[in-house]
Amino acid sequence: MAETNGVELKVEASEEDKLKAESLKVEKETKIEDDIKNDNTTCDLGNKIKSELSGEETSDLEKKIIRQIEYYFGDINLPRDKFLLEQVKLQDGWIPLDVMFKFKRLSSLTTDAALVCAALEKSPNKLLEVSEDRKQIRRSPAQVVPVFNEERRKELTSRTVYCKGFPVTGVVLDDLLPYFATYGPIETVMMRSYLDKAAKEHKFKGSVYVIFKTKELAEKFLNLESVKYGETELIRKWQSDYLEFKKQERDSKRKNSNAPQKKFSDEKAARQEAAMAKGAILHLEGFSGETSREDVKRELVSVGAEVAYIEYCKGDSKGLARLQGENSAQRFLDRIKDTPFKVCGQEIEMKVVEGEEEEEFLKKTKETLEKKREHPNYKNKRGRGGKFRGGRGGGRNFGDRKRKGNPSEDEPPTKIGAESAD
Repeated sequence: MAETNGVELKVEASEEDKLKAESLKVEKETKIEDDIKNDNTTCDLGNKIKSELSGEETSDLEKKIIRQIEYYFGDINLPRDKFLLEQVKLQDGWIPLDVMFKFKRLSSLTTDAALVCAALEKSPNKLLEVSEDRKQIRRSPAQVVPVFNEERRKELTSRTVYCKGFPVTGVVLDDLLPYFATYGPIETVMMRSYLDKAAKEHKFKGSVYVIFKTKELAEKFLNLESVKYGETELIRKWQSDYLEFKKQERDSKRKNSNAPQKKFSDEKAARQEAAMAKGAILHLEGFSGETSREDVKRELVSVGAEVAYIEYCKGDSKGLARLQGENSAQRFLDRIKDTPFKVCGQEIEMKVVEGEEEEEFLKKTKETLEKKREHPNYKNKRGRGGKFRGGRGGGRNFGDRKRKGNPSEDEPPTKIGAESAD
């Protein structure tokens, strides 16, 4: 009898448990219905109902898979991803998962097709569809892909914010996405990087671009009195303002770097102008056969002449000397008129070159200067990048080199999104 009572008691307890479970289920359904009426968040309540009633949950890995694939096919990336756009055109939008697993970031998460399909079916966004054979996926035809044109670019820029102040190491995209999501729905976060040539790898700069869902959300974020990441206050500004600031900074640097070249050009122009000055040429006659050009210049300088050019060949008895400044030849002669001028022991007769002889000399000088300018090595003799200094553009083949690597670190990215963190 005791055993019978024991069995009966056990059955009764089992039925009571069933009644309690049924009651809890009704309560949960009632609570969810209340949530539908009162919930003002942006979550998909239909998905919430399905998940809670079925007992299905989305794992952290599945969430990462959903986020990554929805980035690939999202409004930000897809319009500018040439490879994916070409693939989309092949089979009515369907892309084999084998192709998708060639994407580095996705393959680092999983290469399990079944897991990817299961994850995408749990997404509340319904951006992706899974084929019947569960081997292909595509962006839902109901979700029209926006055309990326100038208008679209400006629209995206109008809700993109620049933020700086993050640690340059130890921060990954999976940290930043939920961080910025607390300030309102966002489209994506782009971690800005630079190429470390020594290490041959891209490294995080400590700054990001954040595209908010709306311009109003971006404005609200910028207008906050304080935004910190850890203990560090973030620098925040519109992306357009940041890019304009960097443009002005580059223009200023370029202007300063061109200053030495401009100074050299001004000096060269002044020298050329001086070369054409009238009244600056001396005719010299009486040299011995052993007199050199250097001998003539040395003796002229020793008596105070500002020599610009000597036209003389060893063995000749006469030559020309061009001094600096207009009418400088006569002033020099007036200064030494009481002192014999000698070179290598020979007294030299001097006079100012005038008239046709002067015109002929100046014409010859002008032709010589023009030929020098046309010479291929003329531009490389002085200044930055000079022929013998090994500067940029100087030396053999240097001028043909092209710079490799990323564009200007501050230019807007060609792609913005999760893949940038790779």
